[in-house]
Amino acid sequence: MSGPFRFSASITPPGAAMSGPEAEERVVAAVVEAILGHRIPPGTRLVERELGKASGASRSAIRNGLLRLAQAGLVELSPNKGASIAQCSPEEARHVFEARIAIETSTARTLAERMTASDRARLEAFIEEERHAYEAGRMEDARHLSRRFHLLLAELAGNPVLTGFVRDLINRQPLLSWGSRDHKPRFCGNEAHRAIVAALAAGDGEKAARLNAEHLRELESELGAERGNTLPAGEEAASGAGAPAGNQ
Repeated sequence: MSGPFRFSASITPPGAAMSGPEAEERVVAAVVEAILGHRIPPGTRLVERELGKASGASRSAIRNGLLRLAQAGLVELSPNKGASIAQCSPEEARHVFEARIAIETSTARTLAERMTASDRARLEAFIEEERHAYEAGRMEDARHLSRRFHLLLAELAGNPVLTGFVRDLINRQPLLSWGSRDHKPRFCGNEAHRAIVAALAAGDGEKAARLNAEHLRELESELGAERGNTLPAGEEAASGAGAPAGNQ
């Protein structure tokens, strides 16, 4: 297990409450942002003192925030070791993508039936913004937009419960493979996103769902390859993580 993580800056707004739902949300946000930014690897221990500095939250708010993160699969809680960032095995990675495909198939079908001209314009503008980010080499922004695209589809489909599930699964994505921050993924899903939007705009929910499932399987394979490339040789052999996760 890695040592404790120190959050780089406070996200506490002036005059913020020390406890309650808002303080808990700041705890959740601090951890999720560190995970999505690849600043905090799996197994890292979380210290209440550091979370308090970053969020301005009380001990009770921190503990409630950590419980929420544990329920979302982002944090592991141990009576003896406290809280740490969750570690995902290749099997767990496969389960995450299977869940995403099941949920996003449903949201794609629903969105195709109810999609408006405004929804289409919003999605087309979004994938253009994503394309520009990739072409400009703004990889952190591009990855954020790529994740946000799938969440936007769920939001437009209009089921907030499914949207919450999609958000939690997407937030776990950086934990499915952990590489150095210098690693540059080969994967770029912008063209796939464009094809999905075109199918949705045509009212073809089945095609949109199929394209999205293919896209997610390709992403799963890429993350599995990244994991295999960055694990120590002994660990790779022991876990079987060297092969793409989609093939396991």
